Amino acid sequence: MSDVSRRDFIKTAGLGAGVAIAAGYSPFSYAQNEKVRIGLVGTGGQGTFHIRDGIAGTPDLDIVAVCDVFEPNQRWAARYGQLANAGITMPAGEQPGRDQVQQASEYRMPSTYYDYREMLAEEELDAVVISTPLNSHYPITMDCLDAGKWVFCEKTLVGNVEDGRSMVTKCHETGKFVQVGHQRRYNPKYNLAMKLAFEEEQIGRINHITAQWHRNHFWRRQIPVDYELNEQEQQFIDDLERHLNWRMYQDLSGGLYTELATHQTDIANWFLKAVPARVHTFGGIDYWRDGRTVDDNIVLSFEYDMDPRDDGFMPIDARSILQDMRQINQSYTTRFVYTSILANANRGASELLQGDYGTFRLSEQDCWLYGEPGAIASVPADELEEEEVSADDYASDTLSGATLQVSTEELLKGRELLADTPMETADVYQFRAFADHIKNGGVPLNNQMVGFTTSLTSIAAIQSREEGRTVEIDPAWYSFDFEVPSFHDYDYEYEEDWEA
Repeated sequence: MSDVSRRDFIKTAGLGAGVAIAAGYSPFSYAQNEKVRIGLVGTGGQGTFHIRDGIAGTPDLDIVAVCDVFEPNQRWAARYGQLANAGITMPAGEQPGRDQVQQASEYRMPSTYYDYREMLAEEELDAVVISTPLNSHYPITMDCLDAGKWVFCEKTLVGNVEDGRSMVTKCHETGKFVQVGHQRRYNPKYNLAMKLAFEEEQIGRINHITAQWHRNHFWRRQIPVDYELNEQEQQFIDDLERHLNWRMYQDLSGGLYTELATHQTDIANWFLKAVPARVHTFGGIDYWRDGRTVDDNIVLSFEYDMDPRDDGFMPIDARSILQDMRQINQSYTTRFVYTSILANANRGASELLQGDYGTFRLSEQDCWLYGEPGAIASVPADELEEEEVSADDYASDTLSGATLQVSTEELLKGRELLADTPMETADVYQFRAFADHIKNGGVPLNNQMVGFTTSLTSIAAIQSREEGRTVEIDPAWYSFDFEVPSFHDYDYEYEEDWEA
């Protein structure tokens, strides 16, 4: 599509296009060799990670411009951006060699900006990648959507319900999607686990979830010594320490609730195909008392009320003649307990999804499936029998402890998902999907409704912490009177590897 025709489309796209996008159709038509032109807003640690790790491995993306209010971030992002445009990936901490610099010199060096609004006005862009602090996600994203751009925005997408609803509505009106940085949604192993959970019922009904992200670090960035802000930086930065350490301040970020927890509350929402009904939070600043205003340890307890009409509802078979057949497949509650701490790294970051027939232990490094001792195959209710036990047998088993012995052999015989299948980084998968959906249509797995419904978990958790009570999540918050994308789709393409 020519620049002129694309600009004309941007001017005329409206409500009808929004309906088309929700249905999975893109009005853009790209030549197969045409790259998607992107600008980046926010090129600190996460923004440059995307350049080096995801965008550099996505040939269909071309970095036209980078924007950051801190000049050193700008300068380094432009260098990495040129390498990315040449298809050169750079691991974190490594500097490009002379040959790589020479190779990259033949490719575009991205323009640099302090003000993203100037970038939007001056550059011919198809899409924008936003990696700024949480408190700025909403205004920047809305401006980009108004400018007719597709958006990739880092999580957590929004900090309040009103902004989330407004953004979803704007996507509908403009016919654009917002892809959110919940990268596990494009991890092939997580997608295989979703397939095994819902198409093959490998773990049965998920009745409990635990997850954690544990670190032993103060989570601060060192402030440059004697750095003086230039005139342009001073227009945007009032306090350099607060600017660079924005994660430490509740009004700028939300801390552990948004920066870590939503990675994994997103997994609970995904695998339950639901949004929690309520949450109760405990947390505090008990170790790193260094001027931060965000908690350094948190415990979140969510409840998901599962109704037979819900997509994630899993019926069960009777396993005892004492079970009430009229009750076993009525509504039930699944509970999810999450912890994040900054003074001990044991157990790291992972999710444990426990069903009556098996368990998934998932992480970005590896994913495992475990069978569950004691699970039985489906048996018709009229064939179920309770074993008759004499008083002596009962006493003998009880006093010997036999009834307490549960074999762990099967629990230890987990099967690693796609253990021998070469994997790329999750960032590459999500940015290749971003480019593909812009060029060829469709809606991302981690779309604006994913970002919004996951944001609700942190919004409600923070409210619970501040008010010291259980907070109910109202379904009306995420209900709309127009079609919206699904927040629990998955896509698995490696069946032959699993079967092998």
